[in-house]
Amino acid sequence: MNSGKFWNNQNFPQFDHNETQKVLISTFYKFGQRLGQKCFRQYILIRQYLLYSDVGNFKHIKGSVKLDGVYASFQISNSEYQIYLKNNGFQIVLCTDNTNQYQLWAKLLSNCCILTTFNEDMILGKLIGNGSFSTVFMHVNKVYEGRNKEGHVFAIKAIPKTRSKVSTINKQYEEQLLSEISSLRELDHVNILKLHRVYETAEKLYLVTEFIHGYELISKAASKPIFQGSELKSFIHQMLLAIKDIHQHNIMHRDIKPQNIMLKNGQLSQPCLIDFGLAVSTKKKGFPFPSCGSPGYSAPEIIRFDETKKEYGGQCDIFSFGITLVVMLYGYSPFKAQDQKQTIKRNAEAYFEFPSNIYPQEQHLILQMTKKYPKDRITAEQALSHPFFQIKLNKTIQLPKAILSKQQYEMSKNFNNINVHASLEMDREFGLNYAIQLCSCSPQNNKNRTCTLSSNPNKLQQIDEFQLDCVEDSIDSNHIDKLKMGQRHFYKQKSQINSQF
Repeated sequence: MNSGKFWNNQNFPQFDHNETQKVLISTFYKFGQRLGQKCFRQYILIRQYLLYSDVGNFKHIKGSVKLDGVYASFQISNSEYQIYLKNNGFQIVLCTDNTNQYQLWAKLLSNCCILTTFNEDMILGKLIGNGSFSTVFMHVNKVYEGRNKEGHVFAIKAIPKTRSKVSTINKQYEEQLLSEISSLRELDHVNILKLHRVYETAEKLYLVTEFIHGYELISKAASKPIFQGSELKSFIHQMLLAIKDIHQHNIMHRDIKPQNIMLKNGQLSQPCLIDFGLAVSTKKKGFPFPSCGSPGYSAPEIIRFDETKKEYGGQCDIFSFGITLVVMLYGYSPFKAQDQKQTIKRNAEAYFEFPSNIYPQEQHLILQMTKKYPKDRITAEQALSHPFFQIKLNKTIQLPKAILSKQQYEMSKNFNNINVHASLEMDREFGLNYAIQLCSCSPQNNKNRTCTLSSNPNKLQQIDEFQLDCVEDSIDSNHIDKLKMGQRHFYKQKSQINSQF
């Protein structure tokens, strides 16, 4: 938007056919500054944009404004209904004598603009949660239960308008706040947190969202019920639908993890993705806080951004959800180390293990979601067509109450599965087919996999050789000794199995 002006008079937004079906067009008047006479204009509300034209000529747009940064207030004076809109220090007033028109526009604009009447409209209740915005700013956002004048219950996220001494951080912070608001207002999906209102006071910004009766995916409360396999499948399917919807709106969440997934009414089949504090548009270049997210869940391209300077896209969410599934199914974080530095290092390598004989059907889907490089990962739409959703799951699942490290998990389960970490050169005639991936392989790319050689012995005939390939940067030098030990074990097991035929 041009600075110093209310309206943008060029480069108007484009809308697809479906969006143009959800448009509101009305005529308002204002009083001319010179003669004080009524001047009628036609206003168009579509998505998060307000446009105007001359009356009867809505195809010739004269100005537009995106409403997520516009302040709105409403007033009734002498039977005249007035809507005040303020942007870039400039203000316009839309007037009408029509009660129904005013009420409809006031309601819709309240959903799109920033309001300043928080204390008049809302009542804060008890504190129900808090969290840090970023390691850069290190301030805490508090979440309260709240009610409006009608008694409806909402969750209210209170964001301090803290100022940093570094102006560039201030700019990024404000840009990210607008990005969070814009992202939530673009989305309307049953599995995504619904934003109702945005208020601003002198000290804080308030995001009024739906109140979810339930709890986090990994929590003591969520670990009590026994869920059916069909519910697990529904959970994964609905989360992928939510991620697909986000990506179709050219948005990436950038912080998908168990703590940001709520179970409505405690039901695994009713997930809801929350906390869009790091969400940004994938169309935007130079988005704020490019190296962000949560260590142990972030995609490698995010962690390595400071090193590579390569912009990334929505596939980062696929990786994060894949890791979330690992945590959910096995109860441990695959990258968790003794300190955050090592956790980030493992996370960037995207190298991890999981047991091959537990949840084998889910493992192939996870494998496709957690490839190290985004171009190799399955998309949300492709994942929804994965064979996993055609399989009948005759099993139950109990969610973990806490997240362990891999070592803690193995100790608690007395787990002693031998995994071989190596580059597997596959016979080109057979390739790495679905069966061997499904039953014996895990992350991360075609040259770096984790296999349990005792599973699927018939398929071992398709493996030509066990090759130590340390050129691939996803194999850390610390694994070399383990690779060599695995090499000897590989040939020993293959020899034993071959002797049986």
